[in-house]
Amino acid sequence: MKIFLVVSVLCILISSVGGRVAAEPPYPRSSLFAGINFHESTLRRRAPGSDIWSCTWAGNGQVFAAWGDGGGFGGTDVKGRVSIGVAAVSGEPQDCKGVNVWGGIDPVSRQKPTIGKGTILAVDSKLYLFISEQDEWDRCRLWKSRDNGRNWEDKGWIFPESHKIFAFPGLIQFGCANRLSPDGYVYGFSDNDPRRVEDKRLYLFRVKKGQIEELDAYEYFSGTPEKPEWSGRIQDRKSVFFNPEGIGWGTTCVFHPASDRYLLTVTTHENRGDWGLYESRRPWGPWKTVAYGEDLPQWTYSPAEKDRPAYLHTFPAKWISDDGTTLWCVFDRGDRFNLVKCTLQIK
Repeated sequence: MKIFLVVSVLCILISSVGGRVAAEPPYPRSSLFAGINFHESTLRRRAPGSDIWSCTWAGNGQVFAAWGDGGGFGGTDVKGRVSIGVAAVSGEPQDCKGVNVWGGIDPVSRQKPTIGKGTILAVDSKLYLFISEQDEWDRCRLWKSRDNGRNWEDKGWIFPESHKIFAFPGLIQFGCANRLSPDGYVYGFSDNDPRRVEDKRLYLFRVKKGQIEELDAYEYFSGTPEKPEWSGRIQDRKSVFFNPEGIGWGTTCVFHPASDRYLLTVTTHENRGDWGLYESRRPWGPWKTVAYGEDLPQWTYSPAEKDRPAYLHTFPAKWISDDGTTLWCVFDRGDRFNLVKCTLQIK
């Protein structure tokens, strides 16, 4: 009994100081992917002080990334600091260069950036930002650019407070400018509702690409993986992902053409940054686990500078090799633009 109590206390202490007690992944292991390797020797760390780094592949061939609370490329936590900014990233990933377009130090645009944090999506010749309200995080406004991020139009509240579960949506990246979307729709996952942390679920919306600015055109997944259905009433939504260990802030998803799969990243514990990578043939599942928790190197997520873990992990669609085995991961551990080469193990 004494040994049992000592072990129990140690487990509690380890957990309380940020350690992890091993947990099983929420879904069965993938039968297609054996895992993923991160090549630390290729790691590049830039833009100190800036976090999030949601990425999309625009029609002009560039990767655009939206960051928060920093000066972007060439800036710092203080130098050029904005609440939200947008950068264009050009070149091959191993030697790519970032240029601040909207906000940050020495931006291309003269337009003052807005306030908030957001996720970015390229659709045809336009860029869209879903920007969550600063310090509230329970609704968001839609911003649109017609000129690759130089000028932005505020299109108003797209997810008002009644839609707070989608206040920081994880937008699915369908190749260049959303061209690989199988049905012409834009899709996005909810993030975990900060006021309903016990929910531990993700939900899914879709909207026709020509109606992104019309809230009434949004539909919410309301079926099952076996029988997908959609409803215009958010109250009818049904979850598409569940993790009993919890879900943190920062969901991303990219379509993987070589395997005809969706690769979903979901944070498990926001304060620790640990996360999982999942795959499915459809955005609504069923999901299989590619890597989870201790399968992933701690330097891809654990708290670093200023005790900041990684909140987002994204695999830019432009940097996925034709055979699907080589990817590059962008993550914001320590409030930086971290970029590293990955090898996806296909069975």
